[in-house]
Amino acid sequence: MKIPSFLEPISDSLRVRNYYFNDVKIENDYLYSKVDAMCFHVKVTKTKEQIEKKSRLKFKPEVTFTPNPHFKGFDHPKLPVITNQQDFIHLLEWGLVPHWAGNDFNSNNTLNARIETIDEKPSFRDAYTNRCVILVDGFYEWRHEGKDKIKYDIGINNNLMCLAGLYSDDTFTIVTTEAVGIMDYIHNTKHRMPVVLNDGENLMNWLNCKPIVPFTDFSYQREDGQVSLFE
Repeated sequence: MKIPSFLEPISDSLRVRNYYFNDVKIENDYLYSKVDAMCFHVKVTKTKEQIEKKSRLKFKPEVTFTPNPHFKGFDHPKLPVITNQQDFIHLLEWGLVPHWAGNDFNSNNTLNARIETIDEKPSFRDAYTNRCVILVDGFYEWRHEGKDKIKYDIGINNNLMCLAGLYSDDTFTIVTTEAVGIMDYIHNTKHRMPVVLNDGENLMNWLNCKPIVPFTDFSYQREDGQVSLFE
């Protein structure tokens, strides 16, 4: 598989040791928490043709895809996914359904999978080697301040990026990990974040069940509102 163009190496000069939010410094040892997985809102604003150009893979000819600035997990949308077969860009339904599931299985409970336990939980362990990446250009999280909820658009300059996932037949789940840095500040209730892969080595390592180093440095709030890579 050719490495997607949007996963080409990023200059080290764009990486920073500390995190910033509205010019307020947040040290790297900011609190970590172990709470339930939670990533239920993403955006994919790129067209089918733009996704194909950036990913260097094709959708199947009969597939149609309509971009949306806000896909909600509980609607179980079909999103662009590259599986470890690395053949096409597939449209899979959000909410993994294990092969053993009956008609009453509730895939609302499998929108996310904690990376710490994907090899243990019954819903995910049979799909442990069924690795995939979900192609998005952002995701949404909310910070809670008293009775208020503040929505954040999070990504890497509104470019395509990969979220780690598992798949079973035509369904998938997004894998999450502990929130760090600015993400821990934003997602201050569940303290989780999706596992983001922003370079070719980590993409291939994930698809081949090898160790990865997720991208976590969403440390700059752009003028267009997206919390993004420090510039």
